[in-house]
Amino acid sequence: MDISFQTSAGGGSWSLEECAKWAQENDFDCIRLADNGVLNSDYILETGPEEVNTILAAHDLYLACISSHCNLLDDDENIRQAEQTRLIKAIQSSSLLECPVVITGSGAPVKNGRFYGTYSSTPGNPDDRSDELIERFRRMFSPVVEVAEDVKVKIALDVAVRMGNIGCNPEMWEKILDAVPSDYLGLSCDPSHWLWMMIMPAEDVIRDYAGKWYYADVKDCEISPRMLYRQGIIGNWWWQYRVPGRGQLNWGTIIGALLESGYDYVLCVENEDRGMPGLAGIAYGCRHLRQFLPAKGTDYQTPTHYWKTSGR
Repeated sequence: MDISFQTSAGGGSWSLEECAKWAQENDFDCIRLADNGVLNSDYILETGPEEVNTILAAHDLYLACISSHCNLLDDDENIRQAEQTRLIKAIQSSSLLECPVVITGSGAPVKNGRFYGTYSSTPGNPDDRSDELIERFRRMFSPVVEVAEDVKVKIALDVAVRMGNIGCNPEMWEKILDAVPSDYLGLSCDPSHWLWMMIMPAEDVIRDYAGKWYYADVKDCEISPRMLYRQGIIGNWWWQYRVPGRGQLNWGTIIGALLESGYDYVLCVENEDRGMPGLAGIAYGCRHLRQFLPAKGTDYQTPTHYWKTSGR
């Protein structure tokens, strides 16, 4: 496995040269860039990949993934059609850049999981939109996946809920993957969400969906029982995201589960840690993860995958 981190370059952010230099100095193998700035899809499709790939190669790096967080499930048809076009362009530019994965969201017209409707109500309650949105997902993503299949770029769906994604738990993963069955549509592994959502243990979740992890977008999470007691689950301080090594997830176990599940690509540090913001936190996450990986140039002993998947 290699280690990357999530960032943008150009367009008001640091330059790609500055980004690559810092990444090399801090022991990263690759980077994940958003589809803006130097990776603006229209620019890449017009000018080609040479500028980006040349700078990265000069620092012994490669482009592991492109972020294109598009909401194809917005209630406004014009917005969702524009988002679909943007995602298709990101996939096409990813192919030009020889980048094998694009991360996006499954989308949702409402945030925080409210597509299930009224809390503590049965499925199919008057506000439950889950089936409706699965059908919208099928209509909007089918042409996107066809493009991905044509250019051989995999789509990894972000599993976060609070940014607005219907694909935020095992039940909905299965529904969306069944709605658009393809070897080019899968998931991005981010156990930080599962800890506070009580979808645990993380290693069992990973093994249950073996073969569908197309990226690993990693951050940690910390739950405070004291603040949970004070605020209940409606509060805003009883859980916090952390960089790997500053939360409660066991990254040695998680990496082992990923390997047993057939995933051996990239661990991508994402920093939403209020206690260690910015580049310092990203570098810390890399150092923490590195201890669980074999020395560079050393092959893994491939583990045996013995887990029975959950009906997939």
